Amino acid sequence: MVIRSSHLSTNNEPAVMIKVEFHCHTCYSKDSLVKIPDLLAASKKKGLDRLVITDHNNIQGALEAITLDPYRFIIGEEIMTQQGELLCVFVKEHIPAGLPALETIDILRTQGAFISVSHPFDALRKGHWDENDLLDILPRIDAIEVFNSRCMDPQFNKHAVNFAKQHNLVGTVGSDSHSLGEVGTASLTLPDFDDTASLKQALQLAHQNIRLSPPWVHFYSRYAAWQKKIKA
Repeated sequence: MVIRSSHLSTNNEPAVMIKVEFHCHTCYSKDSLVKIPDLLAASKKKGLDRLVITDHNNIQGALEAITLDPYRFIIGEEIMTQQGELLCVFVKEHIPAGLPALETIDILRTQGAFISVSHPFDALRKGHWDENDLLDILPRIDAIEVFNSRCMDPQFNKHAVNFAKQHNLVGTVGSDSHSLGEVGTASLTLPDFDDTASLKQALQLAHQNIRLSPPWVHFYSRYAAWQKKIKA
């Protein structure tokens, strides 16, 4: 779904606008069974130009994916810190879970990664943030996730939107898909980008394509985790 926008690029040509999924999981996450070739087929069918694979504390799925399509897939990681989860793009090396958030951010910065915060105020999930902890890292992050399709209470996303506006932060959105049916339920249409700097610029012109997933999608995650546990 590559289109031309009326916005001009740096060389005065119309900017190429693409549709991007910023938050999706594969079978390399403990609670997903999605295989990389199937994710590639689903992304093409749903008109997604690029996908950031953000497996839990793992980049192996993203590394496998870029061997199949190095443009379409981007290496990301959803990292559990001591304070909450970070959602990162352009990760070059795996970062382990369980470090203090500021230490994790320091490592990410050495890799040139783009740093967002996944579902920051979803109190029903383990990785949500205390607002004071979020304020502590605010000067050192690039964005927060202002819409997550898996938030079961719409107030969680509204809180994130208001927080982003209050602190002049750009927002990312994501399906947080753990199954193929969820892929693309939240995406952004924005100018193409190839690194953290160009992504930050592109987000200024982003258009949201968002909808909530039904609550029962969480059973996919539980089923996937259970399947992996009994096969271990």
